[in-house]
Amino acid sequence: MSGGRLVLPVVLSATFVQLLKVTVAQVTAPAIQTGLGAGPGAVQLVLAGYTLTYACLLIPAARLGDRYGYRRLFVAGTVVFTAG
Repeated sequence: MSGGRLVLPVVLSATFVQLLKVTVAQVTAPAIQTGLGAGPGAVQLVLAGYTLTYACLLIPAARLGDRYGYRRLFVAGTVVFTAG
């Protein structure tokens, strides 16, 4: 396969992993609530903040991709995501 044909599977895989992480956070909300002793509203606020932070970083990340190269930024973002 050439490099151009790998773009779609790589991007879709990264999107799948991100959505999986958000879904896992949503499913574990009751355990988070019990462990922290927080109310349901506080847990939903934390989960919404997590999702909102990701969404707000998409536009600056795209701009940085324009400036420094999409591949370089994608690799850096994947490393940071994995480390987190």
